[in-house]
Amino acid sequence: MNIKHYLFIGLALLGFASCTEADEEDEEWADWQNRNEAYFEEQYQKHDIETATCFILPSWGQPTEFYAATGGIAHTGCILVDVIKNGSELETTSPLFTDSVSVTYSGRLMPTTHYPLGYEFDRSYLSKYDPDVDVPASLAVNGVVEGFSTAVQHMRRGDKWRVIVPYQLGYGTSARTSIPAYSTLVFEIELIDFWSKKKGDRL
Repeated sequence: MNIKHYLFIGLALLGFASCTEADEEDEEWADWQNRNEAYFEEQYQKHDIETATCFILPSWGQPTEFYAATGGIAHTGCILVDVIKNGSELETTSPLFTDSVSVTYSGRLMPTTHYPLGYEFDRSYLSKYDPDVDVPASLAVNGVVEGFSTAVQHMRRGDKWRVIVPYQLGYGTSARTSIPAYSTLVFEIELIDFWSKKKGDRL
């Protein structure tokens, strides 16, 4: 067998491997909208709405399309919250839509075969969070997706929440670099501090 035959076999195997990887990638995100809708519905049913785990933006900030036709709030008009840690009971205020916040966070997609914890598309720290080393991110409340914004407007300093955001309050039907369209977003957010965006004063 001469070198041309080896080259041909090598290229064929490389092509097969590429096709296999492409097929696996397609399978990972197959039927993505329906799977995300089913995942959020499943999570919604697990949460007790009577205990205020379903939050919405204040009426002045809530887009009208997220209201059900009856005037109530549709499933996809709220976020779901699991409290990981409560902040100080002395805290009585939360950030406003016009404020800025100091937070640590990570963001994942819903669990999949290759990412059983969900693909991590963003985080505010380089490795496992270390409060002695890592610097929190400073964000404008009105500069993030609506589900994230909704969460921080209900949080107090020191609160740490796991927040499940339906795609309607995330990036919707638009894809981002590492986020497919129709993606449910799962954030872990800790609110460190917040202040008035206009005045720069700590609140």
